[in-house]
Amino acid sequence: MTSLPDDIESQYNPRKAVANVEAFAERAAARSAATRAGRRAGLDLRYGASPLSTLDVFPADTPDAPLHVFLHGGYWRGRDKGDYSYVADALVPLGITTVVMNYDLCPAVELPAIVRQVREGLQWIHAHARELGGDPAHLTASGHSAGAHLIAAALPRQGEPAPAWTPRAAVLVSGIYELQPVLSISVNQEIRLRPDQVDAMSPMRHPPTAAVPLVVVAGGAETVSWVGQSRDFAKRCVAAGGQAAYVELPGLHHYSIMNALERPEDTLARLIAAYARA
Repeated sequence: MTSLPDDIESQYNPRKAVANVEAFAERAAARSAATRAGRRAGLDLRYGASPLSTLDVFPADTPDAPLHVFLHGGYWRGRDKGDYSYVADALVPLGITTVVMNYDLCPAVELPAIVRQVREGLQWIHAHARELGGDPAHLTASGHSAGAHLIAAALPRQGEPAPAWTPRAAVLVSGIYELQPVLSISVNQEIRLRPDQVDAMSPMRHPPTAAVPLVVVAGGAETVSWVGQSRDFAKRCVAAGGQAAYVELPGLHHYSIMNALERPEDTLARLIAAYARA
């Protein structure tokens, strides 16, 4: 196979841009194991029929609490909800019932199927919010990396009606919103994104509904192209009539940015709480 242009690979493959990636994965796994051991939780609840249509819920102490859904990253072909249980340590103390949701992975399924699955998951969570300890009228969502893309792609588009399950706000962390570059990086051997899927799967080309305020977050130490996608996506949403704010966290890269969602006082926790409790 012909080698890919280094600039595209290094800009759009975070594992090429960050050293010692596994250290961040090990940190997250250890914190998440401690979270599951120390918090009240409903684990592996099923929201659909496919293999990874499962979620974990960490309820707040009070019933009918604001309800927040988090989607993990992994370039649509890796990671697991169990790697991100620690998000509950940031949000549950703020009175927010926290759901960490899984989804099927490429190449077992194609990306459009994952987007449909995320919509189905949000619908299920909204329908079962009271059972989960949350208020369906106060549903918000966030995601990191591929998870941020999936939230953006699953939301109704501009001009479409917003169903009852639509989150009232979304915080999108280090996402990718224009998928054309994915065709030219090595991980697409697993993702198997096709050129004919790029347009429909690119939220940059189809901004989400204006009914959902967005906070688009990137780390200042991420690659220029990755930061540019977040900044451009926020601008594109505003130009299309939506509500979107761009937030850059200085000194953080694609993996360390999730360290800002470990404790209630952390930056991402405060951003999410501002919308979840509004």
